Amino acid sequence: MNAQILFALGMPVAMIVSGVAVWRSTKKDTTKPEAPTWRDNSLDDWRKERDEQAEIIRQQRPNETALKTGSEEQQETQKRHQRLGG
Repeated sequence: MNAQILFALGMPVAMIVSGVAVWRSTKKDTTKPEAPTWRDNSLDDWRKERDEQAEIIRQQRPNETALKTGSEEQQETQKRHQRLGG
């Protein structure tokens, strides 16, 4: 009988305590970081240089005469199939 009384009184008290704890934890402002976040910018110069080189190559590409047209790349080829065995 003592366990039933303890359970009947303990559960509502535990629920009230946990509700207050959750309510207090949600009141805290977690949107602002406590310390400024570290940002790695060691490769920024390399990325800018790579992008500039890629842009130069992209601009030179239409002027190249070695480019193939779509019809030249899609020419039909014949394959010979050899049957192995009997």
